[in-house]
Amino acid sequence: MSNEETVDIVIVGAGVIGVATAYYLQKNNPSKKILLVDRYLAAGQANTAMSAAAVRNMFASSTNQLLTDTSIKYFEHVQNEIGYDLMFEKIGYLWLLSEEQFGHESVKLWMKRMKESNISCKVYDKKQLKKLIPNLNVDFTGDEEAELMNLQEVSYGLFGADCGVLDPTRLVEYYLEEFIKISKVKPRYGVDVQALIVEADPPLELPGEPFVWQKKHVIGVRTNKGNIRAETVVLATGAWANELLDPIGIDSLTKAKKRQIFVLHAADKAELLEVLNTKGFSEMDSIPFTILPSAGVYFRPQHQEKGFWIGCGDKFGREYKYIQTDEDLVPESAYYEDSIYPVLSKYFPAFTDARPVNSWAGGYSYAPDRIPFVYKESGVLVVGGASGSGIMKADALARIADALYRGEPEAELFGGKTMLSTALGLKNRKVEVESVII
Repeated sequence: MSNEETVDIVIVGAGVIGVATAYYLQKNNPSKKILLVDRYLAAGQANTAMSAAAVRNMFASSTNQLLTDTSIKYFEHVQNEIGYDLMFEKIGYLWLLSEEQFGHESVKLWMKRMKESNISCKVYDKKQLKKLIPNLNVDFTGDEEAELMNLQEVSYGLFGADCGVLDPTRLVEYYLEEFIKISKVKPRYGVDVQALIVEADPPLELPGEPFVWQKKHVIGVRTNKGNIRAETVVLATGAWANELLDPIGIDSLTKAKKRQIFVLHAADKAELLEVLNTKGFSEMDSIPFTILPSAGVYFRPQHQEKGFWIGCGDKFGREYKYIQTDEDLVPESAYYEDSIYPVLSKYFPAFTDARPVNSWAGGYSYAPDRIPFVYKESGVLVVGGASGSGIMKADALARIADALYRGEPEAELFGGKTMLSTALGLKNRKVEVESVII
């Protein structure tokens, strides 16, 4: 790379949202020179790779339902019709709920909205769950430790059949390969974007400009390998967005939080294998992606590894973090031992004495209403704030970003459904608050 070069669009961040956006922008703007850059040495190596890579359309807001349902249907299309194996497995999502949780107004509203949107949803009672799921503990009567831990008993299960898991690397590779087929410039890796470059419009060649009285906009990025000028800078950096937006005075309205995944193997433990291979929920004979009633603990079955990925959607008590370096995302073994394990082993005694064989951590970028942002301001097109569900919304968000770039009033999502291209913006936002966040 020379000290300075010019392209039409530079996309910062080659995670799943960045590569999907690159593909749709290039597909619908074939004459544009679009450069995709990432500080890692390959695409999809940051938070996309660190996610649980589960996908669901079971949201309470119609906005998130639309973003996820159309994206998931496109992933199915890619795997089943195009023939590109994303390792998408429709194992379903299962929320285990207490009597109190199931009867709460927010859950009733959630179920009502899913029914209105034709989102697949089935309710199981305690007796059915106990019969279906091996080793599930639904009764804490007389368990003083469970009472001390504020654990709620399982009374119901809310199951979504159209949800599942996939391989995030394969999804990134699909979009990247499609982008490269039609792009004029190869993606570049090891490119650390250090700042957005703001310039006066028009420049007056005055020392120290731009001044407050001048019009100004972002005209490119400063990197460790030289400056890149661009008509539009697309920011798809997730948890790192504020690092670039804060210095130029754009409030992204998002905050980052650290999330951790711990890998457990089940191959040497018959009881865990029995849980893993639970029958009755899907054709795959698999326990669904399961969310426990207490503490935000969840697990994803991983049949290729014969094990589980364990995580926790903790909320109050865990800090929001200004994530700047990889050291901010180191997994903590004590977090599993002291916080997750005691809860997990109470609901599923088969996990007793099971210890992680691997772990990792990533950053979630949370929006206040838990709905993503897609907006264009002063030369920057920001796609982010996905609140931990970037993979399952990636296709829809990329299509919306492309429509916004082209000045189209509506974005056409997969399956012919549409959304206003400005609906996810900062100023003319037309969304509901999302209540179902893990």
